[in-house]
Amino acid sequence: MITASLAYTILSRDMTSSLNKVASQTTVKKDAQYYADHINKVTDVDDFLGDYKLYSYAMKAYGLEDMTYAKAFMKKVLESDLTDPNSYANKLSDTRYREFAAAFNFNAPEKDVQTDAQEDDLIGLYKQSFADAEKAASAESTYYGNNIDSVQSVDDLVNNTRLRTYVLKTFNIDPTYASKDFLRQVLTSDLSDPTSVVNTQGGDKYKALAAQFSFNADGTVTGTAQTAAQKASVIESYTLNSQSVIIDNSVGSDVYYVGKTAAEYNKAYYTAKIGTITNVDDLVADKRLTSYITTAYSMGADFTAAALRTVLTDPGYAQLMGFTNVYNAFNFKADGSTSNTARVQSIAQANNLQSAASNTGNYYTLTSQSSSITNVDDLLADNVLARYIKDAYGLGTSFSNADLKNILTDSAYAAAQGHADINADFNFQADGSINGSVIQTEAQRKSTTDKSAANAAHFNGMIGNVTDVDDIMSDAVAVSYIRNSMQIADSVSDATLRTILVDPAAASAQGYSDVHDLFNFKTDGSVATLYASQSASQSASTTSKANDAAVYYQATIAGISDVDQLLADQKLNNFVRNAFGIPSTVSDVDLRNILTDQSGTGTYADVAAAFNFKADGTLEDGMQAQTAAQISNTKISATARTNDYSARMGAIANVDDLIADDGITNFLKSTYNLPFDISNADLKSILTDATAAAAAGHADLNADFNFAADGSLPVVSSVQTADQAQTTNDNYAARYDDERDEAIDEVAANYKSLMADTSRLQNFSDIKSVNDFLRTNSAVDFSKSNDNLPDLFHVALQAFGLTDQDVSRSMMRKILTSDAYDPNGYVASLKDERITNLARAFNFGPDGKAASPFQALPDATMAKYATDYRSHITMLMKDGPVKDKAAKDATAEVDYFAKGMAKVKSLDDFLDDSRLTDLVLKANNLDPKDYDKATLKKIFTSDPDDKKSYLNATADARFKDIVAAFNFDKDGNLTRAKIGTIQNKAAEEHTQELYVQQTMEAQEGESNDGVRLALYFSRKASSITSIYGILGDKALYQVITTAYSLPSQISGMDVAKQADLINRFVKLEDLQDPKKVDKLLRRFTAMYDVQNATQQSPALMILTNGGTQ
Repeated sequence: MITASLAYTILSRDMTSSLNKVASQTTVKKDAQYYADHINKVTDVDDFLGDYKLYSYAMKAYGLEDMTYAKAFMKKVLESDLTDPNSYANKLSDTRYREFAAAFNFNAPEKDVQTDAQEDDLIGLYKQSFADAEKAASAESTYYGNNIDSVQSVDDLVNNTRLRTYVLKTFNIDPTYASKDFLRQVLTSDLSDPTSVVNTQGGDKYKALAAQFSFNADGTVTGTAQTAAQKASVIESYTLNSQSVIIDNSVGSDVYYVGKTAAEYNKAYYTAKIGTITNVDDLVADKRLTSYITTAYSMGADFTAAALRTVLTDPGYAQLMGFTNVYNAFNFKADGSTSNTARVQSIAQANNLQSAASNTGNYYTLTSQSSSITNVDDLLADNVLARYIKDAYGLGTSFSNADLKNILTDSAYAAAQGHADINADFNFQADGSINGSVIQTEAQRKSTTDKSAANAAHFNGMIGNVTDVDDIMSDAVAVSYIRNSMQIADSVSDATLRTILVDPAAASAQGYSDVHDLFNFKTDGSVATLYASQSASQSASTTSKANDAAVYYQATIAGISDVDQLLADQKLNNFVRNAFGIPSTVSDVDLRNILTDQSGTGTYADVAAAFNFKADGTLEDGMQAQTAAQISNTKISATARTNDYSARMGAIANVDDLIADDGITNFLKSTYNLPFDISNADLKSILTDATAAAAAGHADLNADFNFAADGSLPVVSSVQTADQAQTTNDNYAARYDDERDEAIDEVAANYKSLMADTSRLQNFSDIKSVNDFLRTNSAVDFSKSNDNLPDLFHVALQAFGLTDQDVSRSMMRKILTSDAYDPNGYVASLKDERITNLARAFNFGPDGKAASPFQALPDATMAKYATDYRSHITMLMKDGPVKDKAAKDATAEVDYFAKGMAKVKSLDDFLDDSRLTDLVLKANNLDPKDYDKATLKKIFTSDPDDKKSYLNATADARFKDIVAAFNFDKDGNLTRAKIGTIQNKAAEEHTQELYVQQTMEAQEGESNDGVRLALYFSRKASSITSIYGILGDKALYQVITTAYSLPSQISGMDVAKQADLINRFVKLEDLQDPKKVDKLLRRFTAMYDVQNATQQSPALMILTNGGTQ
């Protein structure tokens, strides 16, 4: 009989050839053919178990031949969900059952119209689509702007598809149906001729189009086809018309995706237009203006023009609606005409008073709960608390603390005085101590603070109707509110308070300048007149120039090498003076001394610290005049000056007021590049005399102000001052994208809700078929709140850059029921990547019903990789914290793998994520360091049927199973070609390979059991990740004990001791090395031959030194 050593050597020398010989045996080949022909004709698990020939073939392949009889048991195994660690197969200790279940599709993934990953991807694309559309529109505008000036004839425009389409879309004319010839006639028509083509046949859209071009009657141009203004107007119109509609609301206002460029156009329109408005009806009639206002103040897209009119003219209604700030942002009277007097309070002043009131209220809430209040005297000793209570309950300043104490401690006295409510809201006993643990319960405290809040509401409601200071002083609640909010001492009489409100000097002397500054009263008690020093557009021009000055400063300061160079640059010099508030009385010599002062002390120490000049005015080598941080801080200071300028201008009534304000003049010198030492007389002349301004080179400064020759200003006739307009513009800039983002989120939330498993949500919108998906929102569920939102169909189209003009509902049905991965299918025939991606975002079967998701890697294989990866990571580690952390990290990687693979749509997607590829390689005992992206791509794109391909001829043999497991074709695209009804192609091939291996092992075992054991060990070695795996497998255990002549008695030892003993001879990492495994098996077969007294093999002679001494 041939020895085990020799037989193993012969077989392992060319294992592929050995297996092929077995596979070519008539019976084996016939059984394999039967299996291949019938396995995917099986309809269910019972059908499979009922075909003994199929079933027994598979059982033998996976080494389960002895369990073929246990059909009920195996049915449970096959129906197990391998992604569930607690499933039947996963709970069995023998991994062969899990491998067997993984080879079949009897537990297919749950049918789902759209997986969570697909849904998240679609919603992400939906949200991104609006920004993409904006970017595309911007690109078209750039192209138009760069090319329209090159047009020299009408044919240049008409025959340029891109330009022609741009122009037509600008005026909402469908390019599909617009005739080139007709467009040519329109563009060369004379708008002033009533008989011209455009006037007789064109309609309003074509008339508007023709008005924006300057073609001659013969189609030529004189100069350019458009003036600069016409060109700008067309680009603006295109930008606004190309805004995507998020919600097409049949009831309320539509919601558009307003991008940054469109927002800038809206701001420019508002700034230019608001100065022409003279009454509230003009304003609310302009939808673009009202939209701008409602957006700026977060009033909502559906806030009606009528409601806005009332807010703007009725302070009580504005206060009730929570829009007092909107009322204060305009200057309308009750009749809708324009007021030429200031509001008693500006928005900023009103906010400051409300902030003070809030601080007082917070102090009351916190301190009244403090343990420091132990009795009624502690409470009344705190003037803030006492004053707050008196204000809340309308007691007035003159109400004594003694009387208040009696009310708080004596319920009968309180009732007699008509203040039982005060006593009821506190918990003081007759002796002033606390009845219980707190002076007020939460409910009692709320009662007090609610009364205080009511007083605040009263004040906010009445302040808009105030025309002079006595209107406030005659309102006891308003006076009490001011006193309480601003903590005005009880010793300050109402007469003194009135003086504080109207006289800044008296207010300062009393220490209440902050109270005076909250209102706009003149010394006679009337409200200050509003003067129009600048219109909104003029103010915007000034702000723009200030920004330009900042840009110049940042670009230039880095190149300054010494202090004299800085001072010689008038723009930089002025910018520094403005930023740091340095008056014109400080000469350049003085400023040089300030900038080079090394002492760190003095009035302008902060200026010196903002620069890096040495005492001699130079810089250290490698040092710049300012660091990036210093430049940033200087610009911040300059910005503060700009804001301060806007606030100060509100008090300017004539040119002398302006000249007298150093803060304003410094700002103007920096902004308009005036000499820092310009005389007041010269500055006044520039501001009041256009001719003098032009002669001095400062016509722009004169143009940005409205001073008359005598220095006076016109009374405001506009509905907003420059400061109010700036506040509105600032609000719009901060909020223009709020409404659009909220609308997008609302649409996305509705989509997720409808696509969810809604049987538990009770909204009856289960999407289980294409027909369900194609229903409108009004038909898909019982809710009416979402009827105005885009339905599922339209959200899906938007996500992939499509419209219902590209894909109708009937076409969508055909797309979704076709195989998006079939290269010869309907979807592929459309040759539109957008449609392909759309189809792949859903899981509908040919019958239109929900189907199982199609993934790059089957769930069972993913589960196997996950298990193998965890084992690979921890297999060489001892129990303890390090192993625990490694196991935790491995679990995190497995979770990432599951989520990441759900997003893989191509081989490139997979290879682009090293965390995904690393896990697959490690799970198969391959080192990721040995395989870069290019090598892996070469492996995956090899032809598995070509024996000479890189996969078959060069790559590690383990890659055959890896490549076969993925549903990629040779081009790296997803394909269903590998998917079988019951068993996928890779699993079928692997089953047949295992069957051949099992057959060879069985046949060899008939003549020599040692050969069978060696072949079995060779097949299983790479999957061994634990010594206990050897102890638990009799065949593996026998190979090791035989190879190292371990006595049979060790089987009676403690398991842990057995494992420790085996570990002395076997290193798990060696089992991953085929050469070391082969060396181990040659030793085993040699020792097996010795123990079984067969003829000594050549291998054994080598191991025993050939029998020599």
